[in-house]
Amino acid sequence: MCFTGNFALAMMLNAPVLAPVLAQPSLPFAVTKSRRGALHASAEELRAAHEKIDNQGARILALRFIQDPMCPGERFARLRNEFGGAFEAIEIDEKHANPRGPKPAHSMLTNHLIDEAGQPTREALDRTLAFLKEQLGLPPAQ
Repeated sequence: MCFTGNFALAMMLNAPVLAPVLAQPSLPFAVTKSRRGALHASAEELRAAHEKIDNQGARILALRFIQDPMCPGERFARLRNEFGGAFEAIEIDEKHANPRGPKPAHSMLTNHLIDEAGQPTREALDRTLAFLKEQLGLPPAQ
């Protein structure tokens, strides 16, 4: 999550990772225009991710609030461009964030989660859990 969000992508290099979830990946900090779309992953790590996608069925799920300045839209555009159909994004307007969480809305699965049926953040959590089960070959929830 957050500062470690892109580490799940980097772990695809040497670990048996087939279901990375990038929760509001915030590194590198978007302090310049070029860094807004940067992934904080080396070329070698990106090649490993593509290899696992192409040969082992890996997919990538990423989550962010649309207005989150720490996880800009350009970063998700880069992920879409880099990974195509293997990349799934959940992007939610901050108006659906838990209002008791800190501002700006950032942590979709923790501080800003509204843990109630029908809430977009709860749907994001449910999709995250389903994604992990799908990718790891676990039976769906009953």
